[in-house]
This record gives sequence, C-alpha cells and structure tokens, in this order.
Amino acid sequence: MGSPFFKNRRLPALILAAAVLVVFGRMVSFDFVFYDDQAYVVANAHIRAGLTADSLRWALTALEAGFWQPLTWISLLLDREIWGMNPGGYHLTNLLLHLASVLLLFAALDRLTGETAKSFLVAALFAVHPLHVEPVAWIAARKDVLAGVFWSFALLLWGAYGEKEGKGSYLAVLGAYVLGLASKAMVVTLPAVLLLLDVWPLGRLGRRGWKRLVLEKAPFLIVGLAVGLATVAAEEQAGALKGLGEYPLAARLGNAACALAFYLGKTLLPFDLAVPYPHPGHWPLPYVAVSLAVVLLLTYGALRNYRRRPYLLVGWLWYLVTLLPVTGLVQIGSHAFADRYSYLPLTGIFIAVVWGGASLGERREGVERTPEAEGTTGAYDDLSWERTGVGRCVAASLKADGPPVAPGTLAVAAAGAMVLFAVLSFVQTGYWRDAETLFRHAVEVTQDNWVARNNLGAALSRRGRPAEAVPHLAEALRLRPAYADALFNMGVALAQQGLFDEARRYYEGALSLRPDWPEAHNNLGIALAEGGDPAAAVGRFQEALRLDPTYGAARRNLETALKELEAKRGAKTPKGD
Repeated sequence: MGSPFFKNRRLPALILAAAVLVVFGRMVSFDFVFYDDQAYVVANAHIRAGLTADSLRWALTALEAGFWQPLTWISLLLDREIWGMNPGGYHLTNLLLHLASVLLLFAALDRLTGETAKSFLVAALFAVHPLHVEPVAWIAARKDVLAGVFWSFALLLWGAYGEKEGKGSYLAVLGAYVLGLASKAMVVTLPAVLLLLDVWPLGRLGRRGWKRLVLEKAPFLIVGLAVGLATVAAEEQAGALKGLGEYPLAARLGNAACALAFYLGKTLLPFDLAVPYPHPGHWPLPYVAVSLAVVLLLTYGALRNYRRRPYLLVGWLWYLVTLLPVTGLVQIGSHAFADRYSYLPLTGIFIAVVWGGASLGERREGVERTPEAEGTTGAYDDLSWERTGVGRCVAASLKADGPPVAPGTLAVAAAGAMVLFAVLSFVQTGYWRDAETLFRHAVEVTQDNWVARNNLGAALSRRGRPAEAVPHLAEALRLRPAYADALFNMGVALAQQGLFDEARRYYEGALSLRPDWPEAHNNLGIALAEGGDPAAAVGRFQEALRLDPTYGAARRNLETALKELEAKRGAKTPKGD
C-alpha cells in the first residue's frame, strides 16, 4: 500500500488494460469456430436480422441455446448492427467486456478492502490467467464475460452499501444482480458471495448478526430462484439436461468432487487446456477419493485458520459456492468440465492466494494481522491444524515469530507468476484462431475426445477437405457410436466426395437418434435425389420444412426435386398420335 505505484490508481488500471490488450488483442483477426458460434450468431436467423422490434422481443423471451439470457442476445444483436458478420468485431466486444470486468473487479476489491496493491494482484490474475482464455476468446461465451461485468459491478456497489446502508445503494446492487442473471444464470450465486463479503472484509457480521444479513439477501434469492427454474426449463427444452438414467447420482457426485480439484489443478498448472473435456460417465474411484480428500483438507485448513486469516475461508467458500452449479450435479451436455466455468469462481482462489501470500511479509515480531484488526470476529481456535500431520511441517516453515518474507521477494514472485500466466494465455489464445486449430489442439492434449474429433472433422469438411475429415469422424463414432452429430457430419463428408449411398446411411442413423433435425432431413433428401430417387427426396424436404418453415435451402431443394419428379414422370408418359 505504501508504494508510490499504488498511490495513483490510474497507473495500475492502465497496466491491467495493457495486459488484457497484449494477451487477447490478436483475437480481432480470428474467425468463428463453429462450436456454438453457429447457434449464437452464424446460423441464428434472429441475430442475422439485426436489431429490430421483432428480434428484441425474441431476445427478451427466448429460451434458445438452453438459457434465458436476454442481455447476451441483445449484445449480439448490437454486434450485428455494428460489425455485420465480421467475426473480428464480436471478438473485440468480448475483449472489451473482459477488460471492463477486470477494471471493475480491481475497483470493487480496492473499495471493499482498502488494499490497493492486493486488489491489483487479484485483478491481474483474473485478467491474464489461462483458464480465462476460453470465455474471452469464444464468441459463444459472450454470456460469461458479460455476466462478469455485472458481477464485478455488483461487488463495487456492495462496497458502497457496506459503508452506508441506504435503500438506493441496495436497489442498485439488486439491479446489477438482475442484469447479471439476464446475461448468465451462473450469477445466481452472488447473494452467497455478498454474505461472505459481509463477514470479511466488511465486518458486518459483528454489527448486524446472521439473521439480518441473511434476510437482507431474500429478494436476491427470490429472483435467483426464478431465473434458475427458467434455466432448468430451457435446458430441458433444448435437450441438454441429462437425466439420472444417463448420469446416475453416484456419477454426478463423483464428477462434482473431481471438478473442484480439476480447476484447482489447472489454476496452479494451466497446461493442456482444451475444449471440451468429455464426461467419462464414471470417474475411477481413486481419482474421486483423492479429489475429495484435497477439497476436504483445504476446507479444514481454511476453517481452522479463520480467526487469524479470514480471507482464506472467504476466498475458498467463494470458489466452492460459485462453482457448485456447474460441477455436474445438474448435468448439462456431455462435458465434465469447461474452462469458462472458472471465470467467476477463481476470484475466490486469487483472493486467498494473494492475501495469504502477502501475510507472509506482514509478520512483525511474532504479531500478525488478526480478524479483530480487520473488523471481523473469529469462531474457531487458532491454527490447531498446524499441530497435526502435514500442517506441522508447513507451520515449521511459517512460524509467526519467524522473520517476514522480504517484500522484494514477494514482488518478484508475483511478477514472475503474472508474466508466466500472460505468456501461457497468449499461446492458448492462438488456438482459438479457427475451428481446425482449436480442435486439432484439443485432440492432441486430451484422450478419447469424441467431441473434438467430431468438430475437427466438421471443420475439415467446411474447408473442402472431406477425405481428411473422415478418419476423425470415424474415430468419434468408434468412441461414441450413437453420436448423432458425428453421424451427420460423416454423411456430409461422404456426400462431398460423391458417395451419396454411403452418406444416406449415416443421415438415416442421425435421424434415428434425432428425428426432429431439419438439416438431416434436408441432407438425406439431397442424397436420395442424387441417388436417383426424387420421390423419396420430396418427402424429406417436406419434413424439413414442416420442422422449420423458414428453412430456405430445403424449400429450394423441394422445388428442384418436384421439377425433376415431374420431368421424370413426363418422360415416362407416351405421346399420342
């Protein structure tokens, strides 16, 4: 805090902005990756129509893509108005939203804690950590970075409310919360984080008591419950909500334990990041046991340190609570983990690490800052965990009466970590250049990734290289035989090579799994027509139009097939004398 660098907050803010621009700036030259980008922008008729009264009404009520996310849709509609279909503009918006989240987080933590240097370090970690590349670089993850803006803004407003509990400031926080929920439902956990901040650093628990603090969050909980129920309904409507038959309770609990440990591991060692990480169905019991042991050990350590280092428990619970909805207890899709899910939760880990690390340099003559000095009260005994097991070894090297770690050493370590993470993020960002690059990397760094194989095959087909696509699609089907997307894409790759009879069988396989798929009916119709059966093709085109009356390609194909059928019938009709 005493450093001249932090006396003028503009300089740290400029450095944060520069770091974000350097790490992510080249995204403006990147393409759509056709991994939900088509559903959100490229093939979304509402977005392509631009910002109109009809598209605005749709954005406010739509449950497409499995979410109620009106602000996310509106932001994409605005992009369409400004940038047209230039993907660079959409990437730029994501970058600017991430930058806004970073700066708001810095301002919020500074106001909440009064610790500018530590707040800067947390914001810097948030800005450049490799786990945050996915939500920033992926256009379809617009909801994550947009939600991050309102999340950080709500934290800043809560700092003002904590200083002076006025009705206006309370309503402002509630408004930011609603806007965050309208961006992404994961913001539903904000009330719990506000409650944690009441404990530390605001110290409101001692002044107000638990009952009042919890009742104060009741309006937040009611709004959050409504949005949560809408999200579950939307996911079920989209077919993304998985039942207990496909993912039993034991598999969900195991995945939840593994997820909590997975993100911690990737936070410390952010290598081999990929999209996506497929769900294996059941994690091996030893993996689940080790993951659960890590989580329980860290929870125990945070609890036992609460009185002297409350920020450890607050940061750890921040991580656990915000990550809980996306650990797989409610299974959405077929992935086990996703880097973007860490966007909001990791701030809690960064707070624990930064404040905990800084405490190593704050010990003076056996005296360390206590919760009483921070305005909070403790509920647990001092560090008894340090007298048992591994804790004894750790405590031996971190004695309260030992010499403090030199501030210069801490500064060098922090700077080194920032530079390393920034370099890794810069490299990771490059994989998002296009779909082929992204999924080729995913195939290289993961095993048995049927989703990445399928998407790599589809990307190669779109680039006019269907022969290269076939082996990847075949591998996806070997790993997951009943994979409708891979069956469809295999049909496309074969049809591109003129193998329409073979393509027909794959389209039929896809439709046996998803009979309400307009594109598959249309493509099957093309294969039938090319195989000399326009009558059967007509039926498929008509079914595609029944499922999607706005499907222009199917309508044109139907007209062509009807003409061919009429010509074929005319040729068989004998002419009179």
